[in-house]
Amino acid sequence: MKGNYKTIAIKESGNCNGINNSRTTIGLRTVTKNKLDKNRAPGQCYDGFIWQLIDMWEKADDNGR
Repeated sequence: MKGNYKTIAIKESGNCNGINNSRTTIGLRTVTKNKLDKNRAPGQCYDGFIWQLIDMWEKADDNGR
């Protein structure tokens, strides 16, 4: 993408889906976070949504092989 985008960090604390694991921070452009927020379920944590996306990607990738 062209242009300068403000980069923000997402850092989750506490637990997600009852699992308390160590966390990390990732930097995302604001437009990327806005897309995540638009498409994840209300109250769904970022970790859970990203796992869901990865699972979908892996299933689609397996179908193409």
